[in-house]
Order: sequence, then structure tokens, then C-alpha cells
Amino acid sequence: MDSLLIQHSSLIRRLRRKISPVTVLEIKLFFDNIVSYMKDITYTNETDHGLNILTIICDDLASINTLRLFDHPVLINHSIFIYIGRTLEMLLIKSNYIKSIPMKKCEEDCFYSISYLIAQLCLFRNETITCFYGSISHEITPVTDKINIRDETIDENSRRSKPIADKPNFKVTCLPPSVPKSRPVEKTQFDMALISHRKKFPTQFIELTAEKEIEPTVERVIKPDISILLQILPSKKYQDVFLNESFLNKLIRAINDVSQNEYSLYHIKYKVIDRFVRVCSKLNIVDRLFNPIITCLRSKFYREIFTTIESEQLRLSPKQLFFIYQCSQFLIQHDFQEKEQIPHLLCETMIDATKSIIETILPISDNELDPKYYDDRGIALYAFRCHLKLLNYLSLTSSGRRYFIKNNIIDKIINVLEHDILIDNACQNEELFHADVATIAYTLMLLYNLAYEKHIFSILKRKDFRQVFTKLESAKDITLRFAYKTLSKILSSDQIHKENKPMKLKQDYAKYIEENFVEPKLKIKLGLLKANIELNDNVKVKFIDETYLTHLCRDIEDLSTKEYPSNALKYKDVGRRVRVASKQELKEVELLIDPILKCLNSNFYLKVFENIELVQTKAASTVTTSNSGLAAKHIFFMHECPEFLFRNDYNRRKDIANSLGKTILKYTETIFNQHLSILMEDKGEVALNDTKIARMVALSYHIRMLNHFAMIRTIRKEFLSLPIVDQLFSILKDQSLIDENRHTVEARAGVIGQSLILFYNLGFDNRLRSQLMTKNILNICLKLRCIRDKLIHFISHFILIMFNSDIYNDIYDPPVLAKTCVEYIDKCIKEPRLAYQGLKLYRLLRHLEIFVLNDTFTESFAEEKQGISVIIKCFCLIGSEEKHVDDQKKELLKRIQQSAVFIIWKLSFYGPTTNKKLKSNNLFIDQILMLLNGTSKKSKQNASAIIWRLGSEETIRYEQTEKEKHQTTTMDDDRSISNDEWDETIPYDLLISVSSIIDDMIVAKKIFDRLSSRGYRVYNEKQGKHRLELMKKAITQKKTILVCLSSKYRLSKICMAEIEYANKHSSPIIPVIVEAKFKMQGWLKHLIGGKNPIDLTQKNFNEELLKVFEEIEKQKSSD
Repeated sequence: MDSLLIQHSSLIRRLRRKISPVTVLEIKLFFDNIVSYMKDITYTNETDHGLNILTIICDDLASINTLRLFDHPVLINHSIFIYIGRTLEMLLIKSNYIKSIPMKKCEEDCFYSISYLIAQLCLFRNETITCFYGSISHEITPVTDKINIRDETIDENSRRSKPIADKPNFKVTCLPPSVPKSRPVEKTQFDMALISHRKKFPTQFIELTAEKEIEPTVERVIKPDISILLQILPSKKYQDVFLNESFLNKLIRAINDVSQNEYSLYHIKYKVIDRFVRVCSKLNIVDRLFNPIITCLRSKFYREIFTTIESEQLRLSPKQLFFIYQCSQFLIQHDFQEKEQIPHLLCETMIDATKSIIETILPISDNELDPKYYDDRGIALYAFRCHLKLLNYLSLTSSGRRYFIKNNIIDKIINVLEHDILIDNACQNEELFHADVATIAYTLMLLYNLAYEKHIFSILKRKDFRQVFTKLESAKDITLRFAYKTLSKILSSDQIHKENKPMKLKQDYAKYIEENFVEPKLKIKLGLLKANIELNDNVKVKFIDETYLTHLCRDIEDLSTKEYPSNALKYKDVGRRVRVASKQELKEVELLIDPILKCLNSNFYLKVFENIELVQTKAASTVTTSNSGLAAKHIFFMHECPEFLFRNDYNRRKDIANSLGKTILKYTETIFNQHLSILMEDKGEVALNDTKIARMVALSYHIRMLNHFAMIRTIRKEFLSLPIVDQLFSILKDQSLIDENRHTVEARAGVIGQSLILFYNLGFDNRLRSQLMTKNILNICLKLRCIRDKLIHFISHFILIMFNSDIYNDIYDPPVLAKTCVEYIDKCIKEPRLAYQGLKLYRLLRHLEIFVLNDTFTESFAEEKQGISVIIKCFCLIGSEEKHVDDQKKELLKRIQQSAVFIIWKLSFYGPTTNKKLKSNNLFIDQILMLLNGTSKKSKQNASAIIWRLGSEETIRYEQTEKEKHQTTTMDDDRSISNDEWDETIPYDLLISVSSIIDDMIVAKKIFDRLSSRGYRVYNEKQGKHRLELMKKAITQKKTILVCLSSKYRLSKICMAEIEYANKHSSPIIPVIVEAKFKMQGWLKHLIGGKNPIDLTQKNFNEELLKVFEEIEKQKSSD
């Protein structure tokens, strides 16, 4: 078995390669060995080798992306799939008798894995499609200059395809000149006739002798001739192999079983049945499953399943998903022969269940939604939406609508629209995937479907919907607006017109969508394209208005005075809105500071530490989150409120420190006494329970609050009279914090890291500095710097440098330290206070000046991808923010610049790449030249030294003047380009090739502006009927082409012709990705697959664009 698994692993590794070298013959031989092994297994109750082998094989085969290789008659007809199919049927039968014969763990694993592989194989389609560049031939021929007689664009006189044509000859012109005229014939692939015997029946089981053991590494089976097998094997699909009559009978019995017997919510049977119902639905094998699906919907489990949805549940369980979603969708999506009987079979059951479902999902207390509604809103409303969708389906016929009259359900449905909270949430959100929107939309649709019965129409006419319709006027969702307008129009009539049946509303809805949604969206995109030219890229979108902030202030103050359950959704909702407001970095959000201070000054802050509670979710112990399972209330007070304060208290930090800071210090003694000992209780053990981890995370949050106030001089003095330093030292001295492999638990590492940051900040007070030295802080940091945690490793070194600058020669793991320095400096720059996690930028740079004296560290820092960039950003901060800062911050920026210029000078000694990056940054060059006229003698010396490293002052000033000239002429070039014509008198540096899709053009215009601002002459390709001719003129001059890759670009015939022509004429190509998650494939991969595309969809657009500049310069230098 082990040798067979080794052979399997080797095959899977090769199958997972982008260009797989595995042939059909190799897979067949491997399958033959598996079948031989399976036949020789002696099955007992103790051994499960056969099931284990099938589980491993099915898991791996289903996970690879080369299923096209299995779409071959030799493999489809292989006996291994008979084994797999029969095993599945056996397990399907056994699953019906689980209560008397339980399934083993290995059987459940095999059951799941086999079903997954079968679903993948049955749904995979390897069908040829019509291609625009010529018809498809099934004959495999060498690639030569022989013309393609099916291609009408070929000139028979020259025997070559036209340079640019609507249908280029892909077989010839899409290949680079280096490709040989023809590919060699692989003899080993077809030369299989040289064997002594041939099998007459290739699908039969392979007979093995009993004397010899199986050696999977040796080919024991006879090699058949593939060409003969193809002639004698029947043409099959995988669905013919697996989804046969026998399997469907067993699947029907399994579905009937779950409609009669109850299993756990996460039972494997629901997962497998759900999967095969979806497969049958997609393959349109539905008529046989009609009756069992109806039986499931009519069973008691459908009604009861809605009551099993728990508070704070994230997604539906397999059982809930099958009954609530899969069964209803199965009926809605298909046109059954028995469709006229469906209302008679289901209506009474569904309508009767609706009453209890509404009471469960939307509990009413004193004519208002029960507070429990907030907890169940998400997934429970989604389940209710699925039920409403099924009711809509049943209401499309007159026979179905009559059942609604009999059961008096109309009032219950109308009551759904009377929940103000539900209506308000639906109006604020967009798209049907939002549960509130879908619930209201499908309720309105159900009412206007039912209105086509006269009796129901008269009932609805007597109801007053004006208040509901008035609220829905502000709805953002297009479906919601259409639904309420349609119902309003119907009810405004004196009588119902039966000729306007519900089916006709589909056409009206499609027209409404087109007129009110598609066309406006297109206009918006065009407007954004125009606005993008005029607006600066750094302008923030301001969407937080006064109303938003007023409501948020009210909600925060409410949480500071009233206590709710620890896992109430209100804490999570308010915390999310506070986080969104904080990240906008707007002056208006300072209105939230006072309510936030009330929360932190309230007794609730101390209470959440005194009573640690976890989030109430299923299997919480198996879920790893950054908050380690703390309840929503704890996260709000411990994390969300402090984080807002860290980012927005800059203008009031001294006042806040004198009030809140002293309160937090007072709370610290209680919090430390209760939780600090948790770090030593387990003596370094790795395994900790959820409660202990949550306590450690809570402790790290509080120490981070201490770090924030320790950065303020007046608060640092308060630590002298408190035992905080002694308590933390007693913990950090303990040898059990780390194991022999220099590891520690992540939650424990968070407390250690925050404690070290606290010591680092306290070290800036002379008296505290002396106190830390007496407690031997250096020995502790020398020990802790070896821990494999980047924060501890990072801050330990900075403390060592603070207390002894000579330690720079003894850095532990310099590359890791350099990488962490780059990360923290970059994060400090992005923060409005130029500080991150209690670390101020100017202090980090001041100590970094000492670190760069270490050659190994400096070399590692210079080699970091963002190393040079972040230091340049630090140096240029004073230029980018000078107009918007006060005198105090201006002085701070000068100190940052002084440190940065020294660091840059040290980095400039490491390779030409560093100097190239420095010279390519115009803002840096401007600032360094200005620094020569500054007042600081040290900065002037460093600036002169950097300029000397880059060349000379005269050379740099001349290059700057030339760039300014290029920018001026580029503005004139823009006017000439607007004529949609290639001007041969303009020496363009490159062209931009882009599809005609608006999204791609927006990104292309952004690239064009950035390149033009750098002095490049760019031809931005225009869309028009003469596009190909214009591009031909440009390509013949061998100009660099910037290709904007996207899915639309790959589908464009014109774009393909352009790249083909550029490739044929050896024009340099720079590929850039302008669509998120786009991957090159097909002809794009064939033509430019050897080049690594630059992904401009990443967050750091500007930094990725630097790579484009480097590529352009590389092409220019090669010319």
C-alpha cells in the first residue's frame, strides 16, 4: 500500500503543474495498479485499506485543475470508476441504516470524498467552442507554414495571413520567430503496438496471479494500443457511468429516508445528498427526484428546521441548507411535467408552515420586534427569504392563489411590512443578497401576485399601505423600488385586470431594470471616467455626514449608560460603525471623542475585565480570530473604543491624558491582580483553553492603552508611584515563557510585546530609565529577542539600542529585523499621529540611525522590497504635509527628515538599484536639493553626500529641468493625441493597449496621467474603426507597448490581433493587470506567458507603478 501511495503522490504532483507532462497512458497504468491492489485486498472488520485508498485518490484527483485529461474514453471506461461508483452506492445504502449499523469514520470520509470527485467529473465539460480565428480541426498536425484553407483572410499568393485581420491565422502568426517550423512527433505516445499480446476486453478486471505481490512501481499490466481502444470503447460521459438507474434508485431512497428520520444538523448524509441533488439539477436529471423532494418539503422537518437556527449563527448547517434552500430551488428552477399538481401538493403545507415561521423569525413583543430579532437577523432572515421565494412560485397560478384565501394567511404576510426596523434596514441597503432587502422585496412580490385573485385584491384594497410606500420611496435597491411601485399601481386600480398576469410582470421588471439601472450605471461610469481626469487621486471620498455622526453619538452614549447582553449585536454594529468613521480621518469624526470617553470612563470598562465572556458561536474553540473569541461587548470596550482614541485624540491628548489616563492607571492594579498571573499558570505549555487565551488578549489590550498614555510626558511620571513596572518585570523574568524551540503562545506573545513597548516608552523618562536599568532590562531583552515573534524580536532590539548603543554590532537575525522595521515605519507613516501601536516614528528613525551602522542590517534593509520607498516617504513628509500642519508638528517633521536623510545616505552605498530608486523619485530630488539651502549643518552635509553619490548637483539640476520641459511638452502632446491619430513627428516612448470596457479605460487613463507626469510621451490608444491601422503604424516603429490585461481584453478580437502583430514584429511588451484576480490563459499566456505581469489592482498602486517605470527604462536602455 505504501509503494502505491508513493506512486500516487508522484502522479498528483505532476498533474498539479501548470503544464502537466502526464499522459493518458500513465494514468491508465496507475488506475490498473489500484484495481489490482483492490482485488487482492482481504477485507476484514479491522482493516479499511480499500476505503482509505479510495478516499486519498478521490480527494487528490478532485483538487487538481487538470480534469480535462480525464475526459478521455480510455479513462471514462476504466474499471476503477466502476469500483468508485459501486462503493458510493454501498455507502449510500448503509447511510439509510445508520441507526442500526453506524458508519465508521473512514466510511464517512470515503462517502464525502467520492461524492465530491463524482460531482466534479460529472459537471466538467470539455467541449469545443467556435473560435473567431478559424474552424476547429480534430486532426493534430505539425505547426508549419502550410496555409489554413479554412481561414478566409489568408493571401494565397504570399501564403501568409494578412498582418492584421479580423481572423488572424492563429496557427502561424501567433507564434514567436524562435519557434521551430514543426514540432517533433512523440513516438512514445503512440508507439504501443510493439507488444506480444493485446487485451480483447479492455474494460474487464485485470487478472493477477496469487504467487507474486503487487509492486506498484513496476508495470505489470499489458499496454494496449490506444488507437485500437478508441475504436472499440463505447462513447460515454461520466454521468452515464455514475448517475445510472441503480444509483438514482438508491439516491431516491436516501432522500426519502431524510424526510422520515431525523439526523444531526451536520450529518454527512445531508452534505452528500445536497451535493447530488445539485448535480442532478444542473444535468437536468430531475423528473425522478420530483416525488422525494416534494416529500421532504411536506415533512415535519421543513417546518421544524427554522426553529433550529441559532442566535449569531454564521451560515446554514447542511441539514438547514438542504431543506430550506436546495429543495425549494430544485422546484423553482425546473419545469416539471407535474407542475400543475405542485400547488395541490405543497400549498396547504407551505402556507400552514408560514404562520409558525413568521412567529419564529420575526418575534413580536408589544407590537414591536423582539430584541432577539437583532441576534437572528442575518441567517434567519435569509432562510425566511428562501421560504418567501417558494411562496412566490406557488402564487404564480390561479390554483395556487386560492389556497392562500382558504388559509387566511394574508394578514400574516402584510404584518411583515409593518416592522419599521425591517423596512428601515431594507431601505438603507442594496442588492437582494442582503437579507432585509430580500425579505421585503419578496413579500411585496408575493402580495402583487396574490392580488390577481379578486377576493385577495379586495382585502388588500382595504389595507392602508401609504406609510409603507412612503418609506420605500427612499429605497436604494432597484428590485425593491419596482416591487412597491407595481403593488401600488395594482392597488390604485378600481378592479384587477386578469390579463396582466404575474408572468407578464417579468417582462415589465426586465424593462424597468434596463431603463432605471443599467443605463444610469453606464452614465455614472462615464461620469467617473471624466471626473477621474479632473480630480486628484489623493482626494478622499467623504460620505460620513452629520446625520450619520449624530446617530452614532447617540448609540455610543447609550452603550455607556445601559447594559446589554455581552453578545448583543448592538455592540458589534456600533463598533463596526466606529471603526469605519475612524478610518476616514476626517475632522468631523472628532465629535465621537466625547461619547467614546464616556464609555472608557464608565464602570463597564472595568467590568468587562472582571468578567471575561466568550462569543457564543458553534464550535468556538476551533475558530481562530484576532480577538480570540471575546464577546462583542468586550471587544467594543477593550478594542474598538481605544483604537478610535489612538487615531483621533491628537488635538486633545493632554486633556484626555489627565482625565482618562489617570483613570486607566487606577484600573490597572485591579486588572493586573486578576489576569497577570495567567501568563505563568501553564509554565510555557502550548495548549491553552479558550478562556485563558481570551484573558491574555484582554490583558494585551489594556497594556496597549497604557502604551498610548506612556507616550505623554506628564503621564509617564505617574508610573513612578505605581507597581506596574515591578509586576511586569516579575512576569518577563520567568523562564517558562518560552520553550526550548524559542516559541511561545500567540496570545502570550501579545502581552510580552506590549509590555516591552511600554518599557520602551517609559525609558524616555530619566528616573524610569534608571529604574529599568537596575532591574536588568538588558539581560531580559537579550533573552526575549530570540523568540520567534516579529514584534518581540523587533522591540527587544530597540530597547537594547536605547540603553546601550554599542549593541548594534550584535543583532540577532538582521534580515528579519530589517523586514519588521520596514513594516512598522510604513504603518507609522500612514497614521495621522505618525505613531503605530505605541511607537512614534521619529523615535524609531532615531534608533534606526544606529542600526544602519551594522553592514549586514543595512544591506538587508536596502534589499527589502519597500525598504528604500518607506525611507523616501519619511524624508518627503515635510514637503507633502507642510501646508496643513502647525508649528509643533512641523518641528517633528524636520526631526524625521534629519534622521531619514542620514539613513538614506547610509543606504546609498548598497548597489546601483538603491541610487536608481532615489533618482527616479522627483519629490525626493526636489527635497534633497532644497535641503542644501537649509539651516541644519548636519542635514546639509548628509544631503551633499547623497547628491555626490547620485552624480553631482549640476547633473541633477539639469535632469530636473529636462523633466519639467518634457512635462510641458506632454501637455501639448495631449491635445494632438485627442485627434485619435498617431503623429509620427512625436517621439512617443510607449503605447497603451486597452480594451473598450469602461473599467479598463479608467485604469488606463490613470496610468497615462502618471506616466505623463513623469515626462514620458505616451500614446493612449483610441477606440474607433481605424484603431488597427493606427496601432500598425505605431508597432512598426518598435515602440514599447503597455498591455492592460483583463478578461475583456482576452476576449477582444482586435486586442488579440494587436498583440499578435506586435509579437510578430518583436515589439517590446510590458503586461500589466488591471482587473482583480485576473490570470493569463489561452492565447495571452501563449504569446506573453514568459513575462511576469505587474498587478496594478493591489492596494499599493503607486509602488506597483514604480515597477512599470523600471521596465520602461529597461526597454529604453536596451534600445
